[in-house]
Amino acid sequence: MIETTPTFGPADESDLHGASLVLSRAFSVLPEQSVEWMRNRITLRETRVLREDGVVLATSMRVPMGMWLGGVSVPHVGIAGVAVGPQARGRGLARDVMRRCLLEMHERGEHVSTLYSAMEPLYRSVGYDYAGHIYTARVPAGMIDATDRGADWREMTEVDAPGVEACANERARHVPAALDRGPYVWHRVRNPKLGPAQAFVAEDGSSNIEAYCIYRIEPREAGPTAGNARGNVMYLVDHGYSTERGLDRVLGFLRGFSSIVGEIELTDHPGSPLLARMPDRRFTLEMRDPWMLRVIDVAGALEARGYASSLSCEFTLHVRDALIERNNTPVRVRLADGRAETSPTPSDALDAIRLDVRHLAPLYTGLQSARQLASLGLVEGSPRGIADLEAAFAGPGAPSMFDHF
Repeated sequence: MIETTPTFGPADESDLHGASLVLSRAFSVLPEQSVEWMRNRITLRETRVLREDGVVLATSMRVPMGMWLGGVSVPHVGIAGVAVGPQARGRGLARDVMRRCLLEMHERGEHVSTLYSAMEPLYRSVGYDYAGHIYTARVPAGMIDATDRGADWREMTEVDAPGVEACANERARHVPAALDRGPYVWHRVRNPKLGPAQAFVAEDGSSNIEAYCIYRIEPREAGPTAGNARGNVMYLVDHGYSTERGLDRVLGFLRGFSSIVGEIELTDHPGSPLLARMPDRRFTLEMRDPWMLRVIDVAGALEARGYASSLSCEFTLHVRDALIERNNTPVRVRLADGRAETSPTPSDALDAIRLDVRHLAPLYTGLQSARQLASLGLVEGSPRGIADLEAAFAGPGAPSMFDHF
């Protein structure tokens, strides 16, 4: 029997049936739902398949978007839909798919990748590691202290999309690692899995959208409550505000539902201005799903994000990467005016800070500091180099996404 080597590449129409079976069996959805996922939302252009003798054995999906770091939107690729058919398991194909995905990203000049993991050992084996979380807040509607009376809101329409997206980014750019959403993530926001949602916007005096809320209201299921909240629950699918008054208007809008809603559940972050406006601590904030990050191009990723504008320093970073050889070349990093410049430097540089590409992930987003990683033996360098590295990646708070993908 002649063995063949599986081939990997973008999906086409002939792959839809086989790939839909792989995805439906892995994620417990109908094959037709998998077809719609690939064709209309992810698109075939961003769907990857591993084939052998014309049979689809495994899949993965690319989600191009941005990530706000240091006030700059860093282009990056989310990974979703990694699945192997039951008949092909036990051959290491999931790791093969991820290796091929990462090498393709490197060839395309892409710098960073993120994903939500159901199998951490797999993704760590190819260089990903934890870099942040999603947080869920639960707020008793009646405790919201709002001076705004909730006036002058209107239903969102299709023509509002650019204004809503700009409003969302004005909130997100202040949150380390929040997504600069692409079309795929915005589709998920506007079409939540739980079912149809209501959407309203509020404009400023120049017809610019300064606040919006997308929500569902449902009867409460049995379970713990935040504070003394009772009654219906509002799921705040998404919200945004571009000004301080916009935040006031969001609070006023939510407060207006307190006669029928006991609790409001929303995705937020530990430094949330909205939660900071609560009069006491009767709300809850729960750390939910962690997400992972992989640096594809060390120099490119360092140059792509923003830094504190007042910071000026230099250091040498020597990353170990078993998959992408180019990343093993040490780089000299110069920080000034909020941006980084990099240049290759000799591998025997005495002042180099050394770490594995995995451990660059939590440093890059600010989940862990250089000193914390050094105390674990995951970063090696001089005290001065560690201090410079710590200052470079110090952020305003816990890296947080508002979205799954």
